[in-house]
Amino acid sequence: MNIDELFQAGQLKKIAPSKDRAKKSITTAKRYLSEAKQTLAIGISDLTIIAAYGSVFHAARAILFVDGISERSHFAIYEYLKEKHKKFGDELINTFDMYRKLRHSVAYGIDTKVNKEDADALIEFAEEFVEKTIEYLKLK
Repeated sequence: MNIDELFQAGQLKKIAPSKDRAKKSITTAKRYLSEAKQTLAIGISDLTIIAAYGSVFHAARAILFVDGISERSHFAIYEYLKEKHKKFGDELINTFDMYRKLRHSVAYGIDTKVNKEDADALIEFAEEFVEKTIEYLKLK
């Protein structure tokens, strides 16, 4: 599905561009990252995956807010970034999608098992993704 189809389906919607909403989304991303680290410290890898992905999700939404776009699906964010923000970096965008799928499996699947190494890797990625988003949007 391309972004035109996502707009037609209501998965993406035009809104007023807002750096303020982007900054709030980054604040939320940082909070989720902190919570991911806390859950990892007590050995709860599945919740760490969900919280760390939440951090990445909110950072990604910040890019959309600056563009004046809201979303109604995680997949729509991925497709939007892939099509409209190639300069952000294919590796970051594709890794976001990989973790989007993992989070979905952890949250809704019944057989998905994750370990500390998976959780550590996602936290490391989330830290990078949030920082790169802040730099990309010049929110410092």
